[in-house]
Amino acid sequence: MEDKSIIRIVDIARLAGVSVGTVDRVLHNRGRVSEEKRTQIEKVLKEINYEPNMVARFLASKKDYTFAVLIPSFTKGEYWELVTNGIDKATAELKNFNVAVEYFFFDQQDESSFNKTVQALDQREFAGVVIATIFGDSVIKLSRKLEEKEAPYIYIDSDIPNQHNLAYFGADSHMSGIIAAKLMMREIGKSGDIIIGKIKYKGTSNSVQMETREQGFTDYLNQNEFLGQIHYLEIDSEYSESVLQRLKDIRANVGDEVGAIVFNSRIYELVDLFKKHGCGDKVFKLIGYDSIERNVEALKNDQVLFLISQRSMQQGYDAIKSLSNYLLFSKSINKTNFMPIDILMKENIEYYKNYKL
Repeated sequence: MEDKSIIRIVDIARLAGVSVGTVDRVLHNRGRVSEEKRTQIEKVLKEINYEPNMVARFLASKKDYTFAVLIPSFTKGEYWELVTNGIDKATAELKNFNVAVEYFFFDQQDESSFNKTVQALDQREFAGVVIATIFGDSVIKLSRKLEEKEAPYIYIDSDIPNQHNLAYFGADSHMSGIIAAKLMMREIGKSGDIIIGKIKYKGTSNSVQMETREQGFTDYLNQNEFLGQIHYLEIDSEYSESVLQRLKDIRANVGDEVGAIVFNSRIYELVDLFKKHGCGDKVFKLIGYDSIERNVEALKNDQVLFLISQRSMQQGYDAIKSLSNYLLFSKSINKTNFMPIDILMKENIEYYKNYKL
């Protein structure tokens, strides 16, 4: 068969060379079937990764399952596009099981936008919810509402400890911060200077993931006798006069070994800022996160040394697949599901960008 995601009993019968009735008896473990035919059918089931008991339970239920996905809005080439690609791929594979997804988008730099989106979601009933945990306190409030409705929910992007989410899919954010710090110290030594670019947010809380990565980063520096200075540079989208003045002040007070990092997927903004407004004769060694288009371009152009990637597409894919397995087939799910943490360089990015699920 050309599409193994669409498996019918008649297809199994054809592949095994038996009747539909014989396949039905094997799947439902009823009636007599010769050992030879049973072996033929089981061989086909194994080859196509078919799980008869799960499918039988689903066919008996005839239910529809619509999941809400609460994630930031994005433009082409940005981080969250990769996440939705994974979600869409999983949803397409599950279309014959009556699984559908409805997106609820919010502005990832504005907590009030998240809360307004939650209000819209709260007017509806969904079989389950996938949540991008940008704003920690607001996500916890939403989680409590979902628990009252007995709706299972999954976190992606970053975890929030001590919650009752069904599962988490994403990187170990603290560890990814540690890895960034280790790479940075190898580049600038123990006494260099580090610029931490901080993306400006609206609202009361910053990104959970950014805070957790930064904590891992500073923990490693403190535990490994880092003697240099850390300079914070708040970045707004307009590169306002205050941002440019702060950059000028930093340039005047750093030594020859200078590293720079942003703890979300937007290291390209720091690249643009340095390129447009100059860095004098100093070479800044940049480390960023995530293999989105603009970051990859900067990596290839030697403007960024390393990208730390967490397989964002895989997160979305696994979240939908796992939520479906839990609701449709009563499969248990590990609560914490860490993605691999990949270190990307100019020399290996060509191989990584072709990575597919």
